[in-house]
Amino acid sequence: MAQNSKDYWEERQVRREAKAFTTIQDIEKEYKIALEKAKQDINKEISRITTTYMNDNILNYNEALKLLKGDDYKVWKKDLHDYIKEYKNLLKTAPLDAQKLYLEIETLSSKSRISHLDSLKAQIDMEFTKLIFGVEETGKNALNSVYRDTFIEVTKDLGINAIVSRDKIKTVLDKPWSGANFSQRLWTNTDKLAQTVKQEIVNGMIQGINLKTMTKRVSERFETAKKNDVERLLRTEVNYVLNQATLDGYKEAGIEKYEFSATLDSRTSQICSELHGEVFEIKKIAVGLNYPPMHSRCRSTTIPIIDYESLVKQGREEIKEKDLTPDEESAIIRYIGSDSYKINEPLRNGSELTQDQKEWIKTLDRALDKMPVYEGEVTRSLSFKLQGKEALKEFLNSHIVGKEITYSAYTSATIGEIYNPNGEVQLTIISKTARDITSLNVGEQEILFERNKRFKVIKYEFYKEKHCFKLEEL
Repeated sequence: MAQNSKDYWEERQVRREAKAFTTIQDIEKEYKIALEKAKQDINKEISRITTTYMNDNILNYNEALKLLKGDDYKVWKKDLHDYIKEYKNLLKTAPLDAQKLYLEIETLSSKSRISHLDSLKAQIDMEFTKLIFGVEETGKNALNSVYRDTFIEVTKDLGINAIVSRDKIKTVLDKPWSGANFSQRLWTNTDKLAQTVKQEIVNGMIQGINLKTMTKRVSERFETAKKNDVERLLRTEVNYVLNQATLDGYKEAGIEKYEFSATLDSRTSQICSELHGEVFEIKKIAVGLNYPPMHSRCRSTTIPIIDYESLVKQGREEIKEKDLTPDEESAIIRYIGSDSYKINEPLRNGSELTQDQKEWIKTLDRALDKMPVYEGEVTRSLSFKLQGKEALKEFLNSHIVGKEITYSAYTSATIGEIYNPNGEVQLTIISKTARDITSLNVGEQEILFERNKRFKVIKYEFYKEKHCFKLEEL
């Protein structure tokens, strides 16, 4: 049954926010460590150029404009070539600011003559690009987790058993909700810092300052970025994702109104304070106007206005699977434990089944018929490290685009993010009749295709050293 106490919802939102910010704290730490490393590497390069090519450790603009020659030029070209080779594919799908950094470097690589200053600028761009790719991926994964966990908890508190949609998560993370999405903001901040550092160096050279002063100035720019940009970006994005997951949970449950709550922030802003306690319609939501986040580092949330009569009329009071018998529940739990191979292997190989296996399969089939159907995209990861290259080759040969295949065994898949990103084969499957067993395997987001299901291979690509297939259930 859905919870209707205001105190209950405020307490739950406090817990959800604390959990979300715990998730993002590791990303903040990683981002700051990456910035620190970039700062040290850039200062080392400034020091190397200054002590090698300039007098008395004084940065001189005219000296910096002199061309690289001989071995120095060869080493620089090799470093540039290695960088371009490593990041070329990654940058194809990166935001505009990432491509802008890359374009500057690629333009320099085509020149037959290069100055010490240009080589230093390129080094700065390379350091920032290397820094951001790792942070971007881990940041998006963390925000993905914040959305998934929040959505599951909110819908559960509202008394329904809803499924997390990977497409919905992607829509939330990709949306430029305040002019830009997370990735775009991350790259914009990084590009601005890169340009600021480069300008600081040029100004220092024109002024003829010493090495110690120069590295101090660069360090100060990095420290400002750590203190302001990192925390502001990540904490604002967490609040956005947290509240979007909450909103989608409201919609899933048929909630029509919400109350704005600014009680979580100990230093509530004037705009949030004025909205506190106000009630708005879901259909009139506008992020930044009547729905959080309202500003950078916003911590405001919302409370649902629950109309039980309306929920009942819409048939959304509480969604449950049909009652399972103890044997049926045990059959599913046994499967999602460590015993699934005991029936899947003989089913795949066509081996004779024992009486115990026959009874288990019979009970499992009956149980799955009672579980809710999941429609939408799911993922499945396969590793062939133990089976070897021949087994992988056999799988690839059997999964040709356009071919229809039958999976004789039960097939598990995951709703949301990829379960094992290290698997050599990654499957995206368009499910039509898979059974949602998440209620019996909380936290795993697992669905299960019944045995003898047919699929059609509709797409294949080899991407980032992985064999990626898209299958459609027939």
